[in-house]
Amino acid sequence: MANPGFTLAEDAALKQRLSSLYVTDDRNTTRSVSTFFRYPDAEAEKVYPFVTLELVDIVHARQRQESKQNYYYTNDAGISASLRDSLSNMDYFPSEYDKAGLDVIVGDSGFISSDEFVPVDLTYQVSTYCRSQRHDRQLTAALLRYVFPFRRGFIEVPEDGTIRRCDILDWRSADLLDQETGYKKRIFRKVITVQINAELPQTDITAVSKVLTVAGTLKDNEEDSTVFSNSFLEDF
Repeated sequence: MANPGFTLAEDAALKQRLSSLYVTDDRNTTRSVSTFFRYPDAEAEKVYPFVTLELVDIVHARQRQESKQNYYYTNDAGISASLRDSLSNMDYFPSEYDKAGLDVIVGDSGFISSDEFVPVDLTYQVSTYCRSQRHDRQLTAALLRYVFPFRRGFIEVPEDGTIRRCDILDWRSADLLDQETGYKKRIFRKVITVQINAELPQTDITAVSKVLTVAGTLKDNEEDSTVFSNSFLEDF
């Protein structure tokens, strides 16, 4: 979990998903497939086959947006179980902290809070580059069967302990001629477009404290009715 941060964690998770790819041929039964972010520079040694990965779009997923609210998290064992469960609706902080990480941040304060998260969709373009048609077909089969299946696609992001949707949007053939060989050899290229669900924090995590005493009483709208409050949360 060494890649905390929005898009950094998602990039690392997607690259990790692609890290175990390999192809077979008469010379090698397990030829590993390297993954690069974008097309390798001229200085980088390109060993075929290889895969490139690129973030191409970020959009606000409005269909998943909730009404404005605050999220709370607490590890205070001194409050009632029902109140603690109602406040523990922030079990992670997107792309940065899982539940164990939130426990460290809470510390002695007992409570932390954040505004609701903004849902977004990240669109990635994954391209495969092969010298032979056999490798090209093997990579296509591996990607569509195991890496980006059409049904039940998911990806795990260890930085925040979440499991996200990871859906394939498009697959297309984009073969080209190799410039480095004077356009005399073909490069078999396939381009896969995938979408990953993510969330973007609106605010940083804020420490809040529990009010220990209340001076006076709280009344509801009914006449002669008094509601006593033992404790409630208040932002600093």
